Amino acid sequence: MSAEAVIAVARGELGYTEYPPGSNLTKYWLDYGAAMQGQPWCVAFLWWCFEEAGERMAFFGGGKTASCSVLLRWYREQGLTVLVDQVQPGDIVLLNFYGGTEPEHCGLVTDVSYWSDGHRAVYTIEGNTTLGGEGSQDNGGCVAGKLRYEYQIVAVCRPQYKADAGAIPQGPAAEAPPEKEPVDDITGHWAEDSIRRCIERGLMQGYPDGSFQPDKPVTRAELATVLRRLEGG
Repeated sequence: MSAEAVIAVARGELGYTEYPPGSNLTKYWLDYGAAMQGQPWCVAFLWWCFEEAGERMAFFGGGKTASCSVLLRWYREQGLTVLVDQVQPGDIVLLNFYGGTEPEHCGLVTDVSYWSDGHRAVYTIEGNTTLGGEGSQDNGGCVAGKLRYEYQIVAVCRPQYKADAGAIPQGPAAEAPPEKEPVDDITGHWAEDSIRRCIERGLMQGYPDGSFQPDKPVTRAELATVLRRLEGG
């Protein structure tokens, strides 16, 4: 089994809705622990997907929790978290939609792409969310595919899958893209020393082509990402 199997299970649940609406009553709680019925179920949904795919131990070491914070703490203690710029399909993202650093919601990453400005677009499948962009994103009552942004991601957990440690080949025949010469646009720049210190500390990463574009205005999303990294999130 692999991350791909877990993603396939999650895709098969798209459109599932709690009933009655607003109750948090789902089949995931029935399997996870009937006593927890009525609680938000984003974590229980992920547990169920891993269980169905035969990857129980990859999720929380085979244990159970309803708390995103507890889930994140465990993965951090195991050394199984990565930076947002390393996110890949099969990872678990912990999310906060309110500007905080404490996780309020979670999802399974299915795909990662890039905007024209180099920022990541992270596609997920989540339980206990909404079908569209309106309404509660972290207690919305259904399983849905979502598009998430870097600034919404508190942390990225990387489950240890049996087959491939979470790596899923992407593209035709998983061919590696041709190598390109990195673009060096900071050597000789007036802020070169400061930029290199930020890169060494992991606060800034630059763009996918290797450029840093030091004179380009900083976006709100970029600033939010740096501030979160400064806080250790």
